[in-house]
Formats: sequence, C-alpha cells, structure tokens
Amino acid sequence: MFGQFFVLFALMAVGYLCSRKGFLNNEMTVGVGNIVLFFTIPALLFSSLANTRVEKDMLLNFATVVALHFFGSLIFGRIIRMYYRFRKFEEAHLDMLEVTAVSVNNAFIGFPIALMFFGEEAVVYMSASVLGLNLYVWSIGLYIIKGIKGESLGTMLRTLVKGAINPNISSILLGLLASVVGLMAYIPGFVQDFIASLGGISTPLSLIYIGALTGNSGLKYLLRDREALEASLIKMIAMPIMTFLFIYFIPMQPLVKAVLFIAMSLPSAAIIPMIVGKYGVGVEASSKMVMITTAFSMATVPICVAISHIWI
Repeated sequence: MFGQFFVLFALMAVGYLCSRKGFLNNEMTVGVGNIVLFFTIPALLFSSLANTRVEKDMLLNFATVVALHFFGSLIFGRIIRMYYRFRKFEEAHLDMLEVTAVSVNNAFIGFPIALMFFGEEAVVYMSASVLGLNLYVWSIGLYIIKGIKGESLGTMLRTLVKGAINPNISSILLGLLASVVGLMAYIPGFVQDFIASLGGISTPLSLIYIGALTGNSGLKYLLRDREALEASLIKMIAMPIMTFLFIYFIPMQPLVKAVLFIAMSLPSAAIIPMIVGKYGVGVEASSKMVMITTAFSMATVPICVAISHIWI
C-alpha cells in the first residue's frame, strides 16, 4: 500500500510543482481539467464498464450505491448544516455550505483511487457513486443552493435532466449498455485500444490536475479564512465518520462498502462553486472550501483507504 500512496502523492506533487514553477498557470490547469473531464475519464468509464461482465448481482450493487450515495448526501448535508448553524456561520452561506460539504470529487480523485487500490471492478461502483452524486446535485442540491424557493416538480425534473447530461454520466450509461448487449465484440480492436489508452492516462492527469489546482490556490491565503478552514475541517472529519456508521451494518459486499466509504470521504467537488456562482450566494467561500478540503484530503484519504480495508 505504501507504494500506491507514493505514486498517488508523487503525481499530485508533480502538479503542485508545475503550478508553483509557472509551468501550469490557471488557464492551463483548467485546460488539463477539461481534458480529464471530457475525454480521459469518460474513456476510462466506458472501457471499464463495457469490458466488465455486468451480472445481476453487480447491477444490484450498482443501484444500491446510487441510492445510498443520494440519500447519504441528503441526510449528511442536513446534519452538517446544523453544525454550521450552531457555530453561527453566516446565515446566507448555509445553503452553499451544506451542498459544498457533501458534494464530493469522486471523478477527479475517486476514480484514480478506486483503480489504484481496488481494481477495475471498483471503478464500476465508483461510477455508481458519481451517478448518485449527480442525482443529488442537480435535484436536491440545486434546490437548496437556490434557497429552497418552492419551484415546481416539473422545473426540478428539467433541471435534473439538463444537469445529468454530461460526459461522465453518458459514458456510464453507454458502458453499462455495451456490457449488457455485448457491444465490444463488434468494435474493432484498434478502436478499443485507443479508448483503453485514453482512459489509461486518466489517473496521472487527474492527480496532476488536483496538485496544480492546490498549487494555484495559494494555501497561505486560504488558511487565513477561519470560517472556510473550520467548515472544511469539519467536512473532512464528519463525512467519513457518518458514512462509516451509515454503511457499517448494511449487508453489502465488502468491495461495495469500501468504495462507497472512500467516495463519500473525498474533498468537495470543483463544480459546486460554478453552480453557486450561477444560482446562489457565497461562490468565493465555496471555492475556498474546495481548495482547502483538497489540501486536507492528502492527510485524510490515506487514513480512509486504510480503514476501508477492514471490509476487504
């Protein structure tokens, strides 16, 4: 396990050093992130799912992870919100803080960790976690960020469909379909090799991107914001604890439990500040929370991976 963690942090360190040396400025970092989001992760998802023999038990596990991630996000968000209110955080930021705290970066960080520590089957369940997260973010999460203003069910459904149509979700659904109907038997080998090669660079590029994102943020500046610092620290401590208690007694396969535990223990998702900026209040605080939780994850993720091995 030490060797895997070394690779994980070494790749993040490359990104951090590249940003500090000016090799990757903010615009270039965004470009790397877009390559990962729109090309390498979708290729990894499609290749992993399409080449996996998805049987009844796996589909049941997949659906279970989707449901548990959705309802876990909803429940944990309400609990963390109560803490933030108890601590008298700015009232206008409570909606943003709740959604930012429970919306995890299971794409850029989750997939590399699942693949490195648990293998390709874990990528299937991490993709289910991504689907559960998207269902939460584009329905309940967006509803909360907007200030819970009583929108109609039809409006919420249209927003959910619009937000859910993204490369990751499309690749998940296409990969599952390809597996079920045996589509890969009809795709030329050189095309399959291309998709696999493109997906293969997802892990190093994702981790370099996360390291560069941290380096570009200026941690000294971020750590001066005590509210964002406390909110991030509580998120990175409370989410693993609540998730562990939530799933410990639920009868699931060990690998499913491990992946769901890791998924919900990850730092905040970078997409949330964009949504907050468009629909809500507190975009700067949300952005700071993404950066700080990403930095904290360098300490918390190894602990969570070690804990997850009680099930494996």
